[in-house]
Amino acid sequence: VQQDGWALQFVKNQTPEICLATVQQYGWALQYVKEQTEAICLAAVQQNGFALLYVLKQTEAICLAAVRENGCALYCVKEQTEEICLAAVQQNCWALEYVKNQTPEICLVAVHRYGTALKYVENQTPDICLAAVHRHGWALQYVKEQTHDICLAAVLRDPKAIELIRDPE
Repeated sequence: VQQDGWALQFVKNQTPEICLATVQQYGWALQYVKEQTEAICLAAVQQNGFALLYVLKQTEAICLAAVRENGCALYCVKEQTEEICLAAVQQNCWALEYVKNQTPEICLVAVHRYGTALKYVENQTPDICLAAVHRHGWALQYVKEQTHDICLAAVLRDPKAIELIRDPE
């Protein structure tokens, strides 16, 4: 079925086997599948996490598979769980932007992956900020309340981070 699976929409007798084979190569083709099964949906999101956009009945297993393929597919998850959110930020720290209920654990995982993910942390704690600047000194630019310890840790990690220290008001 064509190079991107779009021709699947014109197949009158869509069998589960044809649909499965197509979405395994072209996850986006899920939008043309007339009879979605969990297996077909799983195969589609494992090939392309954003195929989750076309899943009619999202299950936790399908959502987990989608965010493990592309963390930012979290954007498409209708009912987020902590497990799904953790898997998303483990795959791609920038998925933190789409986490509806940010826990300290989820935020720590994100900033441990890449410090500047601190940009998307809603409730910054000293521990989260320290973890972020320990990972990446330039994360200091996203610290809302710069303390002496946080600034020192950032500069020790990257001396150029001194340029990011704001004067106290």
